[in-house]
Amino acid sequence: MDLLLQKIDTMLQNRSILITGGGSGIGEALALQLAKENKVLICGRTEENLKKVGSQNENITYEVVDISDFQSIDNFFIKIKESGILLDVLINNAGITELWDLKKTILTSEKIFEKVNTNFAGAVAMVQHFINQADGSKSNLIINNTSEVAIMPIPILPLYSASKAGLSTFTRSLRIQLRNTNFKVIELLPPGTDTNMPKQLGNKGKLISASDFAQKAITAINKGRTEFTYGPTVYLFKIFSRVAPKQGLTLIDKLSRKQLAGN
Repeated sequence: MDLLLQKIDTMLQNRSILITGGGSGIGEALALQLAKENKVLICGRTEENLKKVGSQNENITYEVVDISDFQSIDNFFIKIKESGILLDVLINNAGITELWDLKKTILTSEKIFEKVNTNFAGAVAMVQHFINQADGSKSNLIINNTSEVAIMPIPILPLYSASKAGLSTFTRSLRIQLRNTNFKVIELLPPGTDTNMPKQLGNKGKLISASDFAQKAITAINKGRTEFTYGPTVYLFKIFSRVAPKQGLTLIDKLSRKQLAGN
């Protein structure tokens, strides 16, 4: 029993970790905390942000990768293989959101694909590449950062809600497919977090700090949790989705429009 507890407590120690969207927000917070005891490789689209995060700890390196572009992902893993890097933890954290009221705004097809690919398709592609490069005889972690909106959508954030729900479904399916293997699949469902994303939306609600969420998520993972959320919202959403889905959606829409700027 003591050996089992020790193994769980060190789940995120002495690892080779890849974090997408590691240049800001939750990804940055996870990178800085995990770099204390691990080698961390962050990736994202903005080199300036990645470089800034990497400069804070010698255990952090970075690569510029566009998660919405399959070719960029494929080239990245070719480079990983050529460099002899063997990753044993993947944290799919990259995400992009939008306020989109279809009665008022038109998004280009390019923008629609970019957002869905960043939040969902790119994460799926990262998972497949990660599994294929990993040493299956040793312990590996796949950590997908979805959102509380994966449980109940926020109607004014339709693409974000739908793509995060898709990633949540994929995560649960993946967990079943990979049972009885050395791949452990974990889902993080953060609430509104004090990052650039909600600020760009004009979110006036109460937000938790990215570093606080990252710290508690790491603790939960080290304790063996396969799902982690912060606060009561996810549990309330689960109740609404089962007991009163239509009324729940109407209430969420009303409250979110008041909370988010311009609606």
